[in-house]
Amino acid sequence: MDNLFKDYFEFMFVYIDDILIASKNMKDHIKHLEIFSDACHKEGLVLSEKKATIAVNKIEFLGILIDETGIELQEHIVEKIRNFPDVLKDKKHLQSLGVVNFAGIFIKDLAKYRKDFRPLLKETESSKWKWEEIHTQRVRELKRVCSNLPKLAIPQDEDELVVYIDANDNRWAAVLMKKTTTGEEPCRYTGGLFSEQQAQVWHINEKNSLQFGRPLRNGLYSYLLKNLH
Repeated sequence: MDNLFKDYFEFMFVYIDDILIASKNMKDHIKHLEIFSDACHKEGLVLSEKKATIAVNKIEFLGILIDETGIELQEHIVEKIRNFPDVLKDKKHLQSLGVVNFAGIFIKDLAKYRKDFRPLLKETESSKWKWEEIHTQRVRELKRVCSNLPKLAIPQDEDELVVYIDANDNRWAAVLMKKTTTGEEPCRYTGGLFSEQQAQVWHINEKNSLQFGRPLRNGLYSYLLKNLH
């Protein structure tokens, strides 16, 4: 599906068979819909009228609620995270915690909470499951953080944007901020863990400089670079 619409990613977001068309105004929206309709007709794609929502300024998409004022996580995703048990019994249950990834763009330094689970994900069927107090603490922290997520701002063409990046021994984090008359508002968070080899070999300065490109590959748009150090 991505290949079919790759020329239209400026206004089209595709995830498997879910498609979102985002336009700045109604005139552009009609034009984008015509382009989309022509592409579907050309490729022989059949669309469901019942599942289609057209020309709205508020929409739910992949667990996210989007309107003119910003982006927020839908309550049913938050509730699912809140209902997770504090103690997970095996690797399968831990993998289910992956639902937190839906909240990833809303969470500052998500890797801080995920790093302690990495050894558990490497457990094999023959190895012993070793759940410790630190893991329970991380689950509780994630549930607390996800219960109070910020609403993210939507960058506009005229906005001044800043990307803050930071790295330590085992992880990196970045945030896209939008400057306002009263300060700054977050537009998106991202981050990740270094591999064991990267964590051991790279100097902290290398980790900071080499992470420069990662926020861009994670959708942080045009930017000014500001390092936290």
